[in-house]
Amino acid sequence: MRVFRPTLIDHEQAEQMREVMEKARELLKEPPPDTFLGRKTQEPPPKLDDEW
Repeated sequence: MRVFRPTLIDHEQAEQMREVMEKARELLKEPPPDTFLGRKTQEPPPKLDDEW
């Protein structure tokens, strides 16, 4: 029976996956983005009285 011994590459890949998972956890903690297209986030600029 063979014994599996992790190599340096295995440790690097595992560390990279830990970093990816940490970033994913941080993103999941944030509120979902507001995608309602009709929402006004600011007032439109005032209309000019001069018509062309």
